[in-house]
Amino acid sequence: MTTQQIQCIITLTEEGSFSKAAKNLFISQSAVSQTIHALEKELNTQLFIRLNKGVALTKEGMLLHKNITEALALI
Repeated sequence: MTTQQIQCIITLTEEGSFSKAAKNLFISQSAVSQTIHALEKELNTQLFIRLNKGVALTKEGMLLHKNITEALALI
């Protein structure tokens, strides 16, 4: 897992949409989507549910987000 993937997970979770996350990260919406897709492929699990008006974390996504934020708090 790369730092860019970590940033995308955190920001996408906070913002709730690919376009808002992209704007916040100063990258394209496509780049956020590709980053998340690559991580989901690497972990062999879906982390976000794509909705008509944004995204929501899956059960696995919630667990990963929780672990990431706890790890970052320790750093």
